[in-house]
Amino acid sequence: MSSKPIIQLANVSVVFGQQTAIDHLSLAVYPHEILVLVGESGGGKTTILRTISGLVKPISGQISVNGLPLNKENLRHIRLNMGYVLQQISLFPNMTIKQNLTLLPEIKHQAKKPTDQIIKELMAAAKLPLDYLSKYPSELSGGEQQRVGIIRAFGTRPALILMDEPFSALDPVSREQLQDLTLAIHAHFNNTILFITHDMNEALKMGQRIGVVKDGQVLQLSTPDEIVRHPNNAYVKTLFNGSEAHQTQNVYLRRLVLAGYGQSTPFQGLEITTIAGDQTLGTTYQILAENHQLAVKQQDQVIGYLNADSVLRFLAARAKKDDAKHT
Repeated sequence: MSSKPIIQLANVSVVFGQQTAIDHLSLAVYPHEILVLVGESGGGKTTILRTISGLVKPISGQISVNGLPLNKENLRHIRLNMGYVLQQISLFPNMTIKQNLTLLPEIKHQAKKPTDQIIKELMAAAKLPLDYLSKYPSELSGGEQQRVGIIRAFGTRPALILMDEPFSALDPVSREQLQDLTLAIHAHFNNTILFITHDMNEALKMGQRIGVVKDGQVLQLSTPDEIVRHPNNAYVKTLFNGSEAHQTQNVYLRRLVLAGYGQSTPFQGLEITTIAGDQTLGTTYQILAENHQLAVKQQDQVIGYLNADSVLRFLAARAKKDDAKHT
């Protein structure tokens, strides 16, 4: 991870009337990572994001984005180099999809041909037909409109994307599809994403790091595996108690690798099946039963290898841990 943050908050406080929304917060977001802020409603997550985008002014502290102080002089430049995906899709209803997608590149005076090529690539990744470019937002479903919103955010290839509860209004199937789309586009463009959610399962899937927010403070900031296995306090533990990480078949494969159950080089004599690190353990049983090993990838990099013995050792450890809880 780069040592120079793309977002830096130092001792930032925000107050609305008599209520403190952010309380002396220091936070660093590093290039190319997905940092998820998670917590209950009213904890300050969205206020943090709005403060970073310049929509809320802190009463104290310093903020820098892409190495620039967040002030009146730099605000327009900083915003033009951010992408936004919000719960409210906010497409311009009187513009075609193509006009919605090309508006910001035109404002930034980006060349038309490369912009059109990127839009075509993103439309393909989002599984949207190119003839949708001539349609208006009202002609698309809510899920399709949100896909366009994601394409718009990534279309100018900004260094930073802010995503505020972007999928919370969607049905579970559409939500999972758009999570996968975001992860795939992030892996391709290698942007930095600050992602806000109140869904613990979504946080575990999307985040390379997770910050647990309560009362305007970050109570714990760590990897998904570390937060689930070693919560800092009772609140963090309670927050993740109902998450899919506690259901064995729904544990993400990257967690097994990060916890040391696999190895960094391939196992000898076993056919290799490559699989994404955010695939769940339950989807791999048949592959392992056919005597394959799993090459687990994260951001287009193989982070480790798992075989049937790796999984059995993990399951045995989980069973032992569960037995201890009930004795």
